[in-house]
Amino acid sequence: MVDQFTDDELARRRAAGRRLAWALGAAVLALYVIGFFIQR
Repeated sequence: MVDQFTDDELARRRAAGRRLAWALGAAVLALYVIGFFIQR
């Protein structure tokens, strides 16, 4: 079974994917920076 998406649906999925990628990147960067301030 192959799902065919409309151009509009694909555009929404790409936009959501970009937002997710930016959010994950920001979270990773925040943890990385916070790590510098936490003394082990």
